[in-house]
Amino acid sequence: MSSMPPEGSSGSPGTNTNADLEILDLALSKVNDLGWTCQAVISAANELGYSSMASGVAESGGVGLVSHFMDRALDETRIEIDDQLHEFDNTKDKLRFLCRTRLRMTRPYIRRWPEAAALLAQPQNVPLAMRHLGELSSQMWYLADDQSKRIDWYARRVALAGVYLSTELYMCEDKSPDFQVTWSFLDRRIDEMNAAEGAGLKALAFGEQFSRNLFNILASHGYVSR
Repeated sequence: MSSMPPEGSSGSPGTNTNADLEILDLALSKVNDLGWTCQAVISAANELGYSSMASGVAESGGVGLVSHFMDRALDETRIEIDDQLHEFDNTKDKLRFLCRTRLRMTRPYIRRWPEAAALLAQPQNVPLAMRHLGELSSQMWYLADDQSKRIDWYARRVALAGVYLSTELYMCEDKSPDFQVTWSFLDRRIDEMNAAEGAGLKALAFGEQFSRNLFNILASHGYVSR
C-alpha cells in the first residue's frame, strides 16, 4: 500500500482528467471538515467510486487542492463579473469590485484558509503561489481595462497582488457582520495603491518584489517565520 504524500508537496495536479476534476470539486466540499488535505481528496474519490484513482489525484498533497480551488475561483470570478463591470466608471472601482468578488469565493472556506496560506508559504510552494496570484492580478488589471501609463505593468501586478493577499489574510481574522471591516480595509488598500500610482511608483523586477511581498505579508500574520 502506497503512503500518502505530504500535505505540502509542491505543485498542482498536472493535466487533470474530467474524473480528476470531479474528485477535486467534491473534495472542496470536504475542506471545512478535513482541511486542505490528501484525506479530503481521497474521501471524495472513494465517495465517487474512483478509489483506484485516489492516490494519483492526491499525489500533489493538500496544496494541489488549494491550487484547484484558486483556478476554479478565478474562473467563477470571470463569469460572475462578466455583465457587471460596465456599471463602474473608473479603474479603481472596477478593481475594488473584482477583489470583492474574488474574495467572496474564499468566504465558504475562511475558517480553513489560514491552513491554505501556510501551505502556499512553504518554500517549495512559493512559485505556485506566485503563479496563481500573478495570474489573478494580471486578469484583474485586464478586466478593469486599465489604460494608465503612469506605472509599469509588472509593478502594477505586484501592487495589486499585495492588496489582494493582505486583504484575504485580514479577512481570516475578521469577525464583523458580512466582513464589513474587511471591505473597509480593502478600500483603504486600493486608495493607497491608486495614490502610489499617481506618484509614479517605481517599477521593480516582478519575481523579486512579489516574492518579498508574499513573504512579508505571510510573516506578518504568523504563517512563516522571519
